[in-house]
Amino acid sequence: MRLRLTALGALAATLLGLALPGPAQARPQNPPGARTAWAACPEAPEDPALRCGRMTVPVDWADPDGPALDLALVRRAAADPSRRIGVLFHGQGALGGSGVDAVLHNPQLFSAGTSSRFDLVAMDVRGTGRSNPVLCDAAAYPGGVPAVPATAAQFARAVEAHRAFTNTCRSRTGPVFDHMDSRSVARDMDAVRAALGERQLSFYGDSFGTLTGQAYAELFPTRLRTAVWESNLDHTVDLSRWVADRSAAVEDSFRGFADWCDRTPSCPQRAGGTARWYDRLHAKAERGELTATVPGAPPFTLDGYLLSTQVSFFFFQRRWAELSDCLTQVDADRTGCLFGGGEQGGAATALPPGTLHHPQSAAFCADHRMPVNGVADVLRLREVALANAPHTGLTAVAWGAVTDCLGMTGETRNPQRPLRLGGQAPTVLLTNSRHDPSMPHRWAERVTAQAFPKARLLSYEGWGHGSYWISDCVRAQVDRHLARPQAWTPPWTSCPGPAEP
Repeated sequence: MRLRLTALGALAATLLGLALPGPAQARPQNPPGARTAWAACPEAPEDPALRCGRMTVPVDWADPDGPALDLALVRRAAADPSRRIGVLFHGQGALGGSGVDAVLHNPQLFSAGTSSRFDLVAMDVRGTGRSNPVLCDAAAYPGGVPAVPATAAQFARAVEAHRAFTNTCRSRTGPVFDHMDSRSVARDMDAVRAALGERQLSFYGDSFGTLTGQAYAELFPTRLRTAVWESNLDHTVDLSRWVADRSAAVEDSFRGFADWCDRTPSCPQRAGGTARWYDRLHAKAERGELTATVPGAPPFTLDGYLLSTQVSFFFFQRRWAELSDCLTQVDADRTGCLFGGGEQGGAATALPPGTLHHPQSAAFCADHRMPVNGVADVLRLREVALANAPHTGLTAVAWGAVTDCLGMTGETRNPQRPLRLGGQAPTVLLTNSRHDPSMPHRWAERVTAQAFPKARLLSYEGWGHGSYWISDCVRAQVDRHLARPQAWTPPWTSCPGPAEP
C-alpha cells in the first residue's frame, strides 16, 4: 500500500519536519494578522539569515471566531539589506509539498541577484507538512482498486473504497480537511503579509502554486507588488479537457525523447525506432510480464499504467539519457531505477502509527469539480486519454483527476472559473516550457488571455516542467521583472531551447 503511493509519485507516507502539529484548535492562540515571533530554525540554527515562526489563522475565513490552525513559516533575509526591495513569497508547486523545506534546504532557490534584494518567505500551506497536516488511516488506502474500473460493480467498489479512505482523513485531520482550497491559502498568505508588517508582497509560484497566485491577485490586487507564475494551471478546464491536455503533454514529451533517441547513436532503443521499442515494452507490462522490486516492499506487477507514470517523471527535468539507461534495465526486468528519483527534501518525522500524510486529494478536489458519474464516464475518459497518448497511454499525471475525487463528499469550495484581474492588479509575468509534461503550454496561453492586459507570457522553447534554472534567458527576464516590474515587457516573447544533437 505505501509502496503504491510512492510508486505513483505521491510520497504520501512521508511527513517533513521536526514536530507533528495537532489538529485545528477550538480558538486561535493569537488574533489573525498579529505579528509573528521569529526564532532560529531548529533545522539550521547556525544560519543567521534563516528564521522560522508560526502564526494562527482561521480554518474558515468566513468564520474568524471558529476553529483555527497554526501555519509554519520560514524567512530567509535578503543577502544585501542595503538593496532590499521587500518580501518575495514563494508558492510551493507540488500538492502536499513543504514550502518551508523548499526555503530551508535550498539556498539557491533563486539567483544571487534576486536573493540579495528580497526576503524570501514561504509557508507549509494548510493541511501539509507542519501546518495541521492531513492524516489518513494507512489500512484504508484504496491501493487494491483498479486504476480503470471497467464494470459497474468495480466502479461502485472504487467509489466506496475512496469514500471510506476519505472519511478516515476527515476524522483524523479535523475541519482543515474541508478548507484546503487555494482562495483560503491566499487569505493565509495575506495574513502572513500583515504579520510581517509589509504593505505589499511580491509572489513567485510554480505549477499548482500558480493557482494560489491567481487567487491572491484577484482577492488582494493592491497588496500585490508583482508576480511571476511558472508552469501555469488553467482553472477553467473540466475533467475531459484535463485528461486530454495532460495526456497529450506527456505524449509530447515522450515524442521529444523518442526523437532524441532515434538520432543519438548511443541510445540503445533507437534500433527499429524508439517509439516502437517502447510500445513493445509497454505491451509486456500490460501482459503482467514485468515485476517491480523496491526495497522494503514485496514484489508487485509493473503494469502499463505504473510504467508510463514512472517514465513520465523523467520528463519533468528532461532526464532523457537517464531514462534510456533505465528502460534498458526495465526490459531486463530490473525495475528499481524507476523508483529511485523521489525527492524527500528534509528530515522525515515518524507519523502516528498506522497513518499516512495524504493532502493531495483534499487540496485538488477543493479547487476542482471533477464529476465521474459511472463506469460509462470512466471508459469514455479512458478513450480520451488513449486518443491523446497512443504510446504512453494512461498516466497518473492525467488520470489522477479521474480517481482522486471519487467518494469525496465535501464541498468544492473553489470550482473552476475564468481568471479576472481588475485594473488595480499589477502586471504579472507567466513563464511556461513549450513542452511541459505536466502543465501544457496551451494552459499558459489561456491564462494569459484571461488576465490580459495584465499578463505577459514568456515561453521557453524547450522541454521540462519549469524553466527558471534551465534557461539563462528565462532566469534573467524573471529576475528583471521581479526587480523592476514597471519595465516594459512584450505581451508574448520567448527564450530558445537547448541546441539538440
